[in-house]
Amino acid sequence: MPNARNLSYLILFFMIALFVAHALSLSFTQDDAFISYRYVKNFLAGEGLVFNPGEQVEGYTNFFFIILMILCGRFGLDYILMSKIIGIASGALIMLLSFLWFMRDSEEESANILALGAPLLLLTNGAFAYWSISGLETVFFAALVFWGLYLAAERNILFVPVMAVATLTRPEGGLVFVLIIIYSIFIKAARRPEIVRTILFYGLLVLPQIIFRLYYYHDLLPNPFYAKTGLSAEYFVAGVGYAWLFLQQYGLYGLLLLLPIAGFKLLNPAARLLVWVSFLYAVYILMVGGDVLHGHRFFIVLLAPFYLLFTTSLYAFADRILKLRKKPAMIANYAILIIIGVMTFLIPRERLLVIRSAERGLVDNMQKEANIIHAARPGRFTVACTTIGAFSYYCDAIIIDMLGLTDRTIAHNPRPLPGIQSGWKERNYNIAYLLERNPDLILFSTGTKPSAPAEKALFLSSKFRNGYYPVFFQAGRFSAIYRAKGTFTGPDEYFINSEFIDDYIQAITYHHNKQYAPAFEYCRICLQKAPADFYIPLEIMGDIRMREKNFDEGVPLMEQAAELSGGYALPACFRLAAYYRAIGDTARANFYAEKFKKYNRFD
Repeated sequence: MPNARNLSYLILFFMIALFVAHALSLSFTQDDAFISYRYVKNFLAGEGLVFNPGEQVEGYTNFFFIILMILCGRFGLDYILMSKIIGIASGALIMLLSFLWFMRDSEEESANILALGAPLLLLTNGAFAYWSISGLETVFFAALVFWGLYLAAERNILFVPVMAVATLTRPEGGLVFVLIIIYSIFIKAARRPEIVRTILFYGLLVLPQIIFRLYYYHDLLPNPFYAKTGLSAEYFVAGVGYAWLFLQQYGLYGLLLLLPIAGFKLLNPAARLLVWVSFLYAVYILMVGGDVLHGHRFFIVLLAPFYLLFTTSLYAFADRILKLRKKPAMIANYAILIIIGVMTFLIPRERLLVIRSAERGLVDNMQKEANIIHAARPGRFTVACTTIGAFSYYCDAIIIDMLGLTDRTIAHNPRPLPGIQSGWKERNYNIAYLLERNPDLILFSTGTKPSAPAEKALFLSSKFRNGYYPVFFQAGRFSAIYRAKGTFTGPDEYFINSEFIDDYIQAITYHHNKQYAPAFEYCRICLQKAPADFYIPLEIMGDIRMREKNFDEGVPLMEQAAELSGGYALPACFRLAAYYRAIGDTARANFYAEKFKKYNRFD
């Protein structure tokens, strides 16, 4: 029979195998990962480390991870597949380190099995498996941070290069290094000369990348930091909401964190280092407003510290309360950990699967749209969009990121317009600059309906309303993209009242859900507030009446939309051509059919 230590290792390796299966069962690729893949693809093609050829903008925050993908590509490996393998391997490393950390801090034989507590909670955590397979650097970064903390707790100087690599992987690694140094100073774990040498060692390791960034990109920080982060009450409130959802789903409404706080005095210095770093890092997440992506990505780096602290505190409390009764203490620990593990897996499961399904659908649709547009419009052309990942990777067009993640001008010089409200965290945009670049196509993530602040703000611009029109095509779903007419020459004037945009969004939503009465009413309200050249609500109203067989009202609405748009109201032209053909009016049918055929293209 194997002893307790050997048995615990066997169980650990079995749990790691289950974790790999868990991650593979959630297989998908996060849309944002394709931003990094595009940088890799362009570099391997000889264009440099750029998103758009000729535009040196650091639109990524994962430098070292991209370098790894480039190396994989150089050796002929599939770098997309390798990004997932590295993510899963990193998750396995975190599970191993959490086990070893617990074993290191306890000399009792009973700790051999209890050391599996943190790996168990990591195994059952769906978000941990989700981000491991996502293609992003999230879990790789978390593994580097946890490894650095593991070494720092031992006062092993190797923590410095590990934290340097973490910093090169994500800039937040620098925050963790600073917190480690402050803690060392606070508990007087090292003398001043040693602290200075440690900082200099770390600085020498990260300095080359800083010099490269300043020389090549001409910025102190990656461009996304300028585009989507900030320090304000609004961001903090968003961060609190972000943290609260995490605690609801994976922290038992905060109870998981109360035990380490209550038992702080029972923890050894190594565990107290985890408390210091993890709780202050959580404050950082609150201050920056959380993350724009679903699935608790920013908290993944804290999962292992939180779970290790919980299991360590649980062990310490049980040992104190049942000091002379080891067996009941062990049974209580096992029972609590198993119950929490089951809850960790089941409570957020349904929501996580919905998020994964939505992300897979988005990437699939964006890939299909990119392939269709690229095939129809070969050569260099420009597309402005808000969801730039998979579309940019598969399309090869010049991409203007309307949110500014890969565009320096928008990130550094946002120009928000009054009245535009949105729940999006990425709120920066500059419509005047965007339209000055005259993109050939403008792509919304939700068809003709605006959702991002930048998309909504476009409808205030006369140049957009009169210079672009939606083109429709089939790409797994009925898709639309706004195409430049190439005929707008007047000044770009901005409509003052933005209320019509929200009414328009409501109208589209109800119309899509086949709730025609409220859709028609919102269109009517929208037209009362909208600029006179905004014709799309007329199309929706005409479509509703024609679906109701009320042609006496529906046909004039469609004709009004077609006339107001100069023939660019394609749904109206399509429906009118079918209607007049059905009643035998060939001349009018051909007139509208020709309009539709002429303008429903994006080449």
